[in-house]
Amino acid sequence: MVENLKNYLNLLNNQQRKAVVNSKGSTLVLAGAGSGKTRVLTFRILHLLIEKLAFSNQILAVTFTNKAASEMKIRVSNLLNYPIDKMWLGTFHSLSAKILRAHAELVGLKSNFIIIDSDDQLKLIKQICEHKNIDIKEKPPKYFATVIDNYKNKGIFPQSVKSPKGKKGEENIAIIYKLYQEELLRLNCVDFGDLILFCIKIFKENKEVCSKYQNLFKFILVDEYQDINNVQQQWLEFFYQGHKNICCVGDDDQSIYSWRGADVNILLNFEKNFSKPLIIRLEQNYRSTKNILECASFLIAKNKGRYGKELWSDKDKGEKISIKGFWHTKEESVYVSDEIEKLISNKTPLSEIAILFRVSAHTRSFEDRFINLGLSYKIIGGLRFYERKEIRDVIAYLRLVHNLDDNLALERIINVPKRGIGRTTLGKINSIARNNNISMFNAGSKMIQDSTSKVNIEINEFIRKVHKWYDLKKEIDHIELTQLILEDSKYVEYLEQEEKNSKNPENLNRLENIKEFIESLKDFENLEGFLEHVGLVMENISNTNDESISLMTMHSAKGLEFDNVFLAGWEEGVFPSMRSIDELGKKGLEEERRLAYVALTRARRKIHITYVNQNRYSYVSHDFNMPSRFIEELPKNLVNINNSTYLSNNNFIDEFSQIENMDSSFITPGRKRLLSRIKKEEDDWDFNQDYQSNSNATEGSRVFHQKFGYGKIIFIDGDKAEVDFEKSSQRKIFLKYLQFTA
Repeated sequence: MVENLKNYLNLLNNQQRKAVVNSKGSTLVLAGAGSGKTRVLTFRILHLLIEKLAFSNQILAVTFTNKAASEMKIRVSNLLNYPIDKMWLGTFHSLSAKILRAHAELVGLKSNFIIIDSDDQLKLIKQICEHKNIDIKEKPPKYFATVIDNYKNKGIFPQSVKSPKGKKGEENIAIIYKLYQEELLRLNCVDFGDLILFCIKIFKENKEVCSKYQNLFKFILVDEYQDINNVQQQWLEFFYQGHKNICCVGDDDQSIYSWRGADVNILLNFEKNFSKPLIIRLEQNYRSTKNILECASFLIAKNKGRYGKELWSDKDKGEKISIKGFWHTKEESVYVSDEIEKLISNKTPLSEIAILFRVSAHTRSFEDRFINLGLSYKIIGGLRFYERKEIRDVIAYLRLVHNLDDNLALERIINVPKRGIGRTTLGKINSIARNNNISMFNAGSKMIQDSTSKVNIEINEFIRKVHKWYDLKKEIDHIELTQLILEDSKYVEYLEQEEKNSKNPENLNRLENIKEFIESLKDFENLEGFLEHVGLVMENISNTNDESISLMTMHSAKGLEFDNVFLAGWEEGVFPSMRSIDELGKKGLEEERRLAYVALTRARRKIHITYVNQNRYSYVSHDFNMPSRFIEELPKNLVNINNSTYLSNNNFIDEFSQIENMDSSFITPGRKRLLSRIKKEEDDWDFNQDYQSNSNATEGSRVFHQKFGYGKIIFIDGDKAEVDFEKSSQRKIFLKYLQFTA
């Protein structure tokens, strides 16, 4: 509890105090990283209650996680020394659920409705597809679930949806959405998207109910405003129309969730959406050194879509950011582990050390290194590399090929990808195995001799393929064998489909994980050696301490802070992500830069940035990596480039002059641009340049893309083209990122 509540404002700096006491009207608080936004929100609630501007049940406070809501409620209660249980404090979804239960009948529901999860959602869509004879191989249920969720995030109801014509597999979207909603109502169920959507429907169609809540909530507070979507904004605007007192706290420079539907433009248009707003900037950072903040501010200033602010600190200047390049990922992980060992020798707790990645697959080489050294680590916001589903699946395939009697491996992958071999069939195989004292693999062979059912045909095909792989392992190495298994089993095809139908980063990274997995095989002489290594790794996984090094993606790092931060994998194409740039153009690049800003501002004292010269997946590429453009965008006086292979005084070193003498077939577009810059001796390092003008682009043109390779244009839509790539799937790419070939 604050000893003297009358003096609580003295605990705030000038800008924080301004944000707390200006309670009337519309306020946007632009809270920079580490500037005390949680304190502002907490004290604003405190101020409203102490000054008797509102009772606790007249305050609507919206957070993005239940954890944040719980922590805020505890903080305010502790400050006041009494509970505030009547306060409407929670997530958009939890608050909407509360309103919806009170008025369920207005949208055709009962108050005891069930909120279904994603698994139930997929089952329901699958049933609808089967009933309507819609081929789920063309567009699986997950695809339709994602599309429906996107509609709901935009506040679009089924009756407003028209299926696109001429797009294969998408002509049934409107039908499925309509039937899906009807079935949910029939079952007295809702999904998460419905919670907000139905509230908006109630407010639109029932003025009395709408007025009730508008009059009730005198003050509205919103946390993480940069992460809201269109339907959440509509929801807020209904409540705002009552007393017109709203305070939104957010940071346009930390908007990194567009793949979840977040739209930073909502924050940037605050002045248009809410009348005569007061904009307050929290720029004093309490977390990082001056050097770190200056670097982060310098980098993010390159973005056009932002309000603009300048973080500052009264802390020491601190150390410069260290930048170092390596030839291979193994060297990178050795360097990082050596630096961590130095920190440990200086009594730095492991909990104050973090390694951040753009792609979760890149944790693998670090995990292997730490396990070998006995360094305790944990993965934040995800699974350890060898625990990830796709990695366990591939390992199970390899285990079975290594040992046909491995029943556990067989059970895991006999129906992955789906082959129509369900639990009932597996039960029969198990029964045959037990009764005859044989392995499940042999039981499957025995079972198919007795019948010619469709299921048995699939089992027969599976067993035939496993036999083939088993025989080939004596003739080809374990890397080639793994690639063959992935191709024959159609597992990669299965992951590509998963990737198409989801924007979740975890699904988007599965193929990267597989590539990293194959790369890891190169460290072992044979399959047996690798499987032994995995066994030891999995054993060590269960023996970790709370005091550990934190490994995580940059997305997972938001909201966290550490004394020492290692930023690994800063290579062009990896970070910024080529996928983001291809799909979103300049918007994608700006979001990637915001992600870099988030990564930099996690550190209190010291930052190490590393990158790898050799293509991380060199088993399929002759190309080299170039350092991330974000490295060049950092202020030169605040970074130390330590023996970097690529960089020397803002230019590429002579090592790459050898490119001139290379066979032209090995000179990729990226290398050509690199060579051109070396010849011109340019001081500025700019990777934003486009390929040659593509004004003459036509359907059927053969093209090359730096990441996806060669392909053919299927159709052109404005500045984008749908391209059928030879070694990848069909993708929509900006024309400017395509090189036209003969």
